[in-house]
Amino acid sequence: MESAVIHLTILLPYGRFDEKKAVTRLVVETPQGSYGIWPNRLDCAAALVPGILTYETASEGEVYVAIDE
Repeated sequence: MESAVIHLTILLPYGRFDEKKAVTRLVVETPQGSYGIWPNRLDCAAALVPGILTYETASEGEVYVAIDE
């Protein structure tokens, strides 16, 4: 059985910033607080606030993306 992963797409108003197809863990900051998202969760879209988006892949390890404005 293949382990579950998240397909992450980071969108900006003018286009696609990044896309990862094998994310094992994701932490985002929203106006309602920080959320940890794990595989097998329902699909979602979220507006983010300035802060740090954290995701993890088997090949890259933990990756941090700064969110501004």
